[in-house]
Amino acid sequence: MEKDQWIQTVLNSTNGITTVMPSDDLLAKIQLKIKQQEKVAPTTVWWIAASIAVLVTLNVALLQKAKTKDNSTSSYLEHTLNQSNQLY
Repeated sequence: MEKDQWIQTVLNSTNGITTVMPSDDLLAKIQLKIKQQEKVAPTTVWWIAASIAVLVTLNVALLQKAKTKDNSTSSYLEHTLNQSNQLY
């Protein structure tokens, strides 16, 4: 019962709050600040895109190389275990 009363108190705590009305020129100020922000040059965007593409390509190539290396290592381990059937 006490829990239900606490829940109702919390839910009713916002009943007396009045909504705040923004000033009329607030939207105009926000739009002005957005227009004043500096734009990024298109060449900078292309350089960033190219560097990301290079990094992704290198990561994929290294992952493929590591995968083939892991396969050869695991096949060697399987081969040696199959001969003696012992770990040590």
